[in-house]
Amino acid sequence: MLVQSRSLDTLDYRTIVLTEDRKALSYEVVRRFAEATEAVECFWRISDRSFSGCVAEVWFNELPIAGEFARVCGDRTGVNCKLRVTSEGPAKFYVTVPCL
Repeated sequence: MLVQSRSLDTLDYRTIVLTEDRKALSYEVVRRFAEATEAVECFWRISDRSFSGCVAEVWFNELPIAGEFARVCGDRTGVNCKLRVTSEGPAKFYVTVPCL
C-alpha cells in the first residue's frame, strides 16, 4: 500500500493513492533471508500458480519460524505466502514465496 505522506493540517484526501501491487522478490533475497532464519533448505521451482512464474520453497523444522517467515515475505510481496505441512521432504514445513 502506497500512501503519500503529508502533514495532517494540509492533507488532501484526494491525493491518497492506495495500490495493492504484487511484487516478486529475487530468489537471492529469499535465500539470504532463509539462511538468516535457519531454514533447512531453500530452492526455486517453476510454478503455474504464481504471478511471477516461479516460487522459492523454503523448508523449516519449526512451525513458529515458518509462520513468521511466511508473514514477513507476504508483507513484502503483497500476497499470502503459503505455509504447508508435509511428511515428505527435507523438513516438516515449507513456505512458497513468489520470486524472480
